[in-house]
Amino acid sequence: MVFLTLDDLDNFFRRYAKQQGFGIVKAGGAYKQEKGKTVNERRNCTWKCESGGKPDARIRASTRLLNGVSAKGVKMANRKTKKVGCPVMLHAKVTVDGKWQIRNVVLQHQNHEPVPSISKYISMFHREDLNAVRRRLFQHHDEGVSIPQIHSALAAERNGVENFPVSERQLRNVVDKEKRLKMMEGDANAMAAYFHRMSTDNQNFFHLHRLDADERLKDVMWVDARSRAAYIEFGDVVCFDSTYLTNRYLLPFANFVGVNHHGQSVLLGCALISHEDAETFEWVFTNWISCMGGKAPSGILTDQDAAMKKAIAKVMPNTRHRWCLWHILNKLPLKLGGYDKYDEIKQALLRAIYDSYTVEEFENSWKEAIDAYNLGENAWLTGLYQEREWWIPPYMKDMFWAGMRSTQRVESMNSFFDKYLKKQTRLYEFVQQYCKAMERRAEDEKQADAESARFCHQLVSDFPIERVFQKIYTSAKFVEVQQECMKNLYVSIVGCKEVDENVLEYTVEDRVWVRDPNTRKEVPTRRKREYEVKYNSNSYEAWCVCKLMESSGIICRHIIAVFEKNDVEECFAVQVQSYFVAGFVFCTSPCHAQGSHGGRPFQIVPVMVGKMIPESSIPPPLTRTTHSTFVLLGNDWTTPLSSAESSKDEFDSWKELLELLMFGTKT
Repeated sequence: MVFLTLDDLDNFFRRYAKQQGFGIVKAGGAYKQEKGKTVNERRNCTWKCESGGKPDARIRASTRLLNGVSAKGVKMANRKTKKVGCPVMLHAKVTVDGKWQIRNVVLQHQNHEPVPSISKYISMFHREDLNAVRRRLFQHHDEGVSIPQIHSALAAERNGVENFPVSERQLRNVVDKEKRLKMMEGDANAMAAYFHRMSTDNQNFFHLHRLDADERLKDVMWVDARSRAAYIEFGDVVCFDSTYLTNRYLLPFANFVGVNHHGQSVLLGCALISHEDAETFEWVFTNWISCMGGKAPSGILTDQDAAMKKAIAKVMPNTRHRWCLWHILNKLPLKLGGYDKYDEIKQALLRAIYDSYTVEEFENSWKEAIDAYNLGENAWLTGLYQEREWWIPPYMKDMFWAGMRSTQRVESMNSFFDKYLKKQTRLYEFVQQYCKAMERRAEDEKQADAESARFCHQLVSDFPIERVFQKIYTSAKFVEVQQECMKNLYVSIVGCKEVDENVLEYTVEDRVWVRDPNTRKEVPTRRKREYEVKYNSNSYEAWCVCKLMESSGIICRHIIAVFEKNDVEECFAVQVQSYFVAGFVFCTSPCHAQGSHGGRPFQIVPVMVGKMIPESSIPPPLTRTTHSTFVLLGNDWTTPLSSAESSKDEFDSWKELLELLMFGTKT
């Protein structure tokens, strides 16, 4: 038989071997010689059955058998071999006209019996199948899907594993080979090259690294364009954590996490660090703030780490530092478990921490618990009390924390990364997988935006304040407002006194709510407590001692009850957090709630759901920080500002901006 090319002959013999059920190998051949030099062109070639030849009888040094018996018993070689001396072969030579002619062939197998059904288990026949699924293999693997899951999905498309000849091991070998190719210049260099490509594609991609004394990679941090944009809107409060280990070098994965307007966690920056000491944290914080335009967050939440505390105090002196309450309370069994009345001690301390809404209440409750159980000599509790301003809720409620009081939000983000990162993840893969994860996170936010725009939660009460937040808050945050409206069922006003001109202080009785450990939802207990709500009957403003509005941006049920008591019902202007508003707002500093009674004029900031106002469209003298953010909802969007509250220029500017919002142009 004659073939035009060597590849034609090779494919022919492969097809034959596949039909019969045995593998073949190129066992030898010679190259052409021209003027005494070898030319890269074959003049003959030999193929043999993969079972040809004799097995390797050499004893490796690692076995070191002595008559087959060692001190630990009988040892046997566990290596398998395909070599059984099968004589099947095919030899071909190049003819004068350059074609390939078969000169010798042996087709009778010996010492083994080929079976056509085993062809799908012979790896040499899987090249075409691997090439067909190669692209999808890497797509799924880059998304964080495991090799077994990819294999199952590909096999399902072929109606079962029996119809898909490629094994999990072969898929894994293809992936490992690709990794080795990328790692030819080193892991750190591969990551640096990836950073360079990302920066070339998007100039807002920030990355920085430093080396140790031996010129080896020490620390690296990066912030993608999405994170830098998100920090502008949601960077007031962040969590920082460095306890996540998801790479083969065991470098802690430190990340900054914030909260967006849907209550979702957003990543605001990452770093792989070599040491968890003050100097390293200082390097991370300094460069992270520099990347964010020099603006430090108003508050930062971390675990109880002395190195972090020192670095934050130096780099962010004006930032309020808060410790994770959950991590501290998790140490109670370890630190206090040896006391006979541990359960009673725990409940007394938890009541002092959670049931205190003012500093004075906490001080009294804590002292009562310490004295009742003779805990004054406990060094751990003494140390916590001395540093109470870092973690006790009453000390923190005077500023906005976006509902965060523990780093569990960071741990939730870490769980999200578990889908994409593994212990074997290399450095260059780490950053690639991080970008993949961020794309998924961004898509989740877009979906939540779309759902907030398309759907609306129905009202659960007749409170006018609920109707206000229905129009201005995103769906996720509006649900929290509705929960406060529902909890109003357990609220009753039991007292009232005048504390200043036009200022009334209401005493509001409410149940104590606790989180059910099984359902993780708040449920009312039989215990009751009282709250003080101050209400200005002239300006229709209200403040509650629970400070839910100040710390979380959610109006509390106690203020709702006071508004109902005073018939504040026609329309409302409520100071809200820009984190949770569906439209455009000017500032991010919540303070109190304000209502309107009988059509009285009040201060407003124009915000309309779904409309965005560019910076250039804000007429002077107004700026994004001219006023606190108030939202007017009612029938009359052109209600004038009180002359006592605003200048003529500001009034004209607000009117101009209202017209822009309502009509798209000035009337």
